[in-house]
Amino acid sequence: MHDIPMDDQETLLREDDIRSAPSSDAIFEFDLNKQVLVDDFVDGKFNFRKLMQFLGPGFLVSIAYIDPGNFDTDINAGGSFKYQLLWILLLATVMGCVVQFLASKLGLVTKKDLAQHCHECYSKPVHITLWLMAEIAVIASDIPEVLGTAYALYLLIGMPIPVGVVVTALDTLLFLFLQYLSIRILEVIIAILLGIISLCFFAEMFWSKPDYLEIAAGFVPFWGFGEHKADYISAGIGLVGAVIMPHNLFLHSALVQSRKIGKSDAAIKEAMIYNAVESGLALGVSFLINMAVVCTAAALFFYDPTVGLFEASDLLKQILGGFAPYLFAIALLASGQSSTITGTYAGQFIMEGFLDIKIAQWKRNMITRGIAILPSLAVAIWASTDTMDGIIKWSQVLLSIQLPFAVIPLLNLTSSYRVMGSFRNSWQLISVGWLISIFVIAANISLVVFSIVPYVGVETSLGIVLLVLLLVFSLFYMGFLIYLSRLDIDAISEKMDVEPVDANFDLEGSQSESGL
Repeated sequence: MHDIPMDDQETLLREDDIRSAPSSDAIFEFDLNKQVLVDDFVDGKFNFRKLMQFLGPGFLVSIAYIDPGNFDTDINAGGSFKYQLLWILLLATVMGCVVQFLASKLGLVTKKDLAQHCHECYSKPVHITLWLMAEIAVIASDIPEVLGTAYALYLLIGMPIPVGVVVTALDTLLFLFLQYLSIRILEVIIAILLGIISLCFFAEMFWSKPDYLEIAAGFVPFWGFGEHKADYISAGIGLVGAVIMPHNLFLHSALVQSRKIGKSDAAIKEAMIYNAVESGLALGVSFLINMAVVCTAAALFFYDPTVGLFEASDLLKQILGGFAPYLFAIALLASGQSSTITGTYAGQFIMEGFLDIKIAQWKRNMITRGIAILPSLAVAIWASTDTMDGIIKWSQVLLSIQLPFAVIPLLNLTSSYRVMGSFRNSWQLISVGWLISIFVIAANISLVVFSIVPYVGVETSLGIVLLVLLLVFSLFYMGFLIYLSRLDIDAISEKMDVEPVDANFDLEGSQSESGL
């Protein structure tokens, strides 16, 4: 380097210190010139300035925890069981923090997102199946988001819901074009929308004058479980499915790559800590918003198990009057718009990663938005508001069913030494991850049973057909999840010539290693 001027030497040394972006043949990469720069010193001390530099991805992800589908589930939970399900809402948020940490960890260490790893580390039939499940999850989450936004436009300016669906699709693409300028601009817009949602729902909650002692009692597990057990379990599982979104894991593992961090182990470990704190803050805000919705519904709508997103505005007007329904509509608009932006963003990562397609970014946005918007448009044209409420509830059931197809691969990949090197999951984190997976799978089976059993029976031909379909679905569902959980990522990726993250990787001796 003696022939290179000192200024250039310093530049080269700094660039050598920065963890490199994916190679040119990677499916998706953040332009190094548009990545958010992070201070490259690592001193082991918590630094508020550095936290602000990491602030962003977790809040983008947290929007999926407070989309219109969540609000519909929250309203139904509060209207049916008052404050009794708040402990499940808290439990679901804590589980969300764990799986989001795993997703961010995967992206930070490997510089690849979850969809890319699934494409590389699983056989074609498996990764195509996982892709289809992820696409179904995107569509299932998009339906309540788009319908909620369109309904908010109807409440505020009288726009017909089908027209509102089209407007939502177009302005979502407009917002996504901002990523060409900087991811920071998109993060600021989402933060503003999140602030609007928070202010509106906290105002609604205080306006409704909930019982704060009963709110505290709602965090006692299984409080009020004695009556209506089947409905209690169904509503609780619905909350879990509404809070933890499958597509969020793909999104978070990609978004953390927008930060330009050092490539040393110390820098990566520090980035993991800051991302964990940032995600925890973001999901904490989302929990408070969901709690505010549940408490408002509990104070005003109990006992009305039929209340949902499309009835809440009229009831607020009748009970509180004044500006209350407009606050609800503004919050719904901000929630729906922000969640459709992040949902479409997740959709493009999923499509690119699983299918290894390389097309222009605007084309990716158009394709993913088109795939997701058509079902919502069909529902808006042909369904009544009562039917829309039912469709939103079933979309949350579908999301809950899809969740293990993202969580299990994530857990397998982050526990693999070949994929993560010394940053592979510790046995404690592996245990917690599998407990969450088993809980979610058990909850899903219970939810499907509670949702379908009323229509199943041997008295009618339709009941028999549904019973057979339920049994066949259950066998395939459990069989594939068991198969997925037993796959050895280290052995498969070695067979498929996937480059290990650690150049000194040794499959024989790697089993005893563990990281965070």
